[in-house]
Amino acid sequence: MEPNAQTALKTLSLKKALIPVVCGVIITGFIFYKSGKIKNEILTLVANPNWKYLSMAMFSIVLREAGHIYRLHLLSKNILSWKSCFYIAILWEFSSAVTPSVIGGGLVAIFIFSKEGLTLGRSLSYVIINGILDNIFFLGAASRSFFGDFEPIFAMLGDLSSSIKVIFFTNYTILFIYTTIIATGVFINPKLLKWILMHVTSIGFLKRWRKKAYQMSKDIIITANGFRGRKPIFWVKILACTVCTWIVRYGFLNLLIASYIPIPLSEHLIIFRKQIIIWTIMLIPLAPGGSGIAEISFQELFSTTLGDYMLLILLLWRICTFYLYLSIGALFIPKWIKRVFKK
Repeated sequence: MEPNAQTALKTLSLKKALIPVVCGVIITGFIFYKSGKIKNEILTLVANPNWKYLSMAMFSIVLREAGHIYRLHLLSKNILSWKSCFYIAILWEFSSAVTPSVIGGGLVAIFIFSKEGLTLGRSLSYVIINGILDNIFFLGAASRSFFGDFEPIFAMLGDLSSSIKVIFFTNYTILFIYTTIIATGVFINPKLLKWILMHVTSIGFLKRWRKKAYQMSKDIIITANGFRGRKPIFWVKILACTVCTWIVRYGFLNLLIASYIPIPLSEHLIIFRKQIIIWTIMLIPLAPGGSGIAEISFQELFSTTLGDYMLLILLLWRICTFYLYLSIGALFIPKWIKRVFKK
C-alpha cells in the first residue's frame, strides 16, 4: 500500500483543517443556541476551578503525547530519533483530525514515516502494529459491555438507547473481526491468511474485493517479516505503553470534569465508559476527526451528569483533544516539510 506523496501532502495542508473546524464550530454553535446562554455564575466559575485537577488535566496532555512518542521510539528499536518521533506523533494526530475517524490518517502516517528515512515496508509495518495495539486496548476496554456494565449508560439515552446500542455493538463486532484477521496474519501465519483471503474472494460476489484482499495480505506479510523474532519483553513494554497512553488520554476528561464538579470515585469509571461509547460512534466516517458527531454524542451522554457545566466542559474538551492538534499541526507542518525535503 504505497501512499501517494501528493495526496499525503494535500492531507497535511492547512486547508484540510478548515472542514473539521467549520463542522465543529457549526455543531457547537447550534448546541449553544439550542441550550441557551451559559449562566453568568458559570462564567464566573470558569476562572475558579480546582487548580489541582486542572493542572493534572493539562499535564495529561503532555503525558499522552510523551507516551505516543516513546511508543514510536520503542517500536523502531531506537532507529528513529526522538525528534523524528516527535514530528511523526504530531503530524499523525493532525492527519487523524482532518480525516474520517475510521481512516485515522494511516496512509499519511506511512508517508510521514518514509520521509523520516524508513523504508516503505517498515513504515507500513509500524502503522499496522500501532493500529493493532490501539484496537486491542479499545476491544479490551469495551468488552465489559457484553456483561451489562454499559447498560446504565445506554439507559440514560432514552429514545436513542436502541440506536446507539446497535451502532456500538455493530462497530465493535466489525473492529473485532478486522483486528483478529490482521493480528492472526501478523503474529501467527501470514501466508495461511493470504491463502484464505484469496480463496474466499474467488467466490463470485466477493471477487470485487479480491484486489484489496491481495494488497492487504501483502501488507500483512511485510509487517510479519518486519517484527519476526522480537522478544516477549518488547511486546510487554509496547503493550503496557499503549495501555498507559490511552488511559491518560481518556483520563483527561475525568480530570477536566473534576476541575469544576466534585465527582465520587465510582463516577470516574462511568465517565471512562462514556468516552468508549463516544469513540465507537465516532468510527462512523461522516466527518473528519468525528467533528460534529463528537459534540452531539458528548451532549447526549453528559448533559444529565454535568448540568449547567456541560457546554463549558464540552468546549474545553474539544479544544484540548481536537483543535489543539489542528493548531500544533498547522504550526509544525511547514517546518517538517522544509526539514524532510531538504534531505
